[in-house]
Amino acid sequence: MIRWDRFVDCERLSIGSNLFANIAVTWPLFIVVGEVYFAWRLFSARFRLVTADDCDPLAGVEVVIPAHNEALLLPRLLSALAHQQGVDFEVTVIDDRSTDATGQIALSHGARVLRLDRRRGNNPKAGALSAWSPRPGVETVVFMDADVDLVAEDALAKLVGLARSHPDDLVSVQPFHRMFRWYEQFAFYPNLVSLIASGAFSALGPGSSRATFGPVLCCQVVRYQEVGGHVAILESVLDDQALGERFWRWGGRTILLAGRGWIEFRMYPAGFASLFEGFRKNVARGALMVRGAGAGVAILMVAAQLSALVVIATSASKVLLLAVAVLAVTCASNTLVARRIGTFWWSSVVLQLLYLPVFVWIVATSGFDLVRGQTKWRGQSMRTRR
Repeated sequence: MIRWDRFVDCERLSIGSNLFANIAVTWPLFIVVGEVYFAWRLFSARFRLVTADDCDPLAGVEVVIPAHNEALLLPRLLSALAHQQGVDFEVTVIDDRSTDATGQIALSHGARVLRLDRRRGNNPKAGALSAWSPRPGVETVVFMDADVDLVAEDALAKLVGLARSHPDDLVSVQPFHRMFRWYEQFAFYPNLVSLIASGAFSALGPGSSRATFGPVLCCQVVRYQEVGGHVAILESVLDDQALGERFWRWGGRTILLAGRGWIEFRMYPAGFASLFEGFRKNVARGALMVRGAGAGVAILMVAAQLSALVVIATSASKVLLLAVAVLAVTCASNTLVARRIGTFWWSSVVLQLLYLPVFVWIVATSGFDLVRGQTKWRGQSMRTRR
C-alpha cells in the first residue's frame, strides 16, 4: 500500500483546506451587506416626478413602439396609453415585418403605423427605431417595448416631466416584472444581477450609472438627434446600452428608475426557450459594458452562493454549519430584493438553488456566443461584435 503521507504533508493540507473553507464562507457575509445596501438605495433614491395634477397637459409628445409579431401584447399597451392623463401625445407603431395582425391592431387603436419591408443593420430593434422621424412639433419622445404596461394613469406624465427637467439626459425605466407561469421564475438571477450590476442605485445616486434599461426610454428629441439616435447604433447588440453610452459621450447621463407601482411588463410569455434565448443574447455583452461597485457586488453575490455550495458539498468540518448559514442568508436577501422588482415566489428562498445552475448555463452560452461572434434573437442572427 502506498503511504501518501510520505509525500504529502497531510496536517498542512488539512490546515489549508480549513483555511479555504473559512474564507469561502465568511467573505460572502460582506456581499450580503452590499446587496442589502443596493436594495435600500433602489427604493430610497428618488427624483421628484410630476403627476397629472402638477401642471397643464404636457404637449409635443410622441410614443414610439417597435413591434415584430406583437399582436398578443400590443392591445394591452395601447389600451393603457389611451387612459393616460396629463399628456397630449401621439402614438407611432413601427411594424417590423410582422406576419400577424400587429399593424391592423395598431391602426384600430388610432396609432400611426410605419411598415418596414426589410431589415436594417445588425440589431432588429435599433433598425426598426432608426426608421422613425419625429412629427412636426414633437419635443419629447418615449420609446416603449410592446410588452410594457402602464399601471399608473400618470406614468407617461412622470416620464415626460422628468425628461424635460433634464433635457440633456436619457431617462430609463426598468419595469416591474409581472409573471404568470412557472418557467418565468427562472428570470430570478438575470433580473437581480442586472439591476444590481447596473450600479444605478449606488451611493452616487440614481443618475450616476452608465447602464441603461431598454424597455422604456424617454428624452428630448433635439438631444436624441444630437447623439445620433438609433441610426448610430444599428450594429450594436445591446441597443439600449449603446444609446445610453452616446448620451454620456455627448455630456449627458442616464437616469435610471424602478417601475414598481407605475410601469410593468411581462417578459418572454412565449415559453422557456424564448426566455433562455433573450437572456442569452444580453447577459455576456451586458457584463462587459457595466462597471463599478455594482458590477462587483453582482458578480460576488453569485460567487458567494457557489462558494457556500462547494463547501457544503465537500466539507465535513464545523465550517459546514457556517456555510449553510451563509447560504440561507444570501438566499433570503436575494428573495427579498427580487420580490421588489418582480412577482417572484416566496419559495424562491429555496428554488433559487435550482435557478442558479440555469443562470450559470445562460452566462456560459452567452459567453460562447460572444467569443464566436454571433447570437440569435427571435429567429434572426445577430453579430455580437463588429
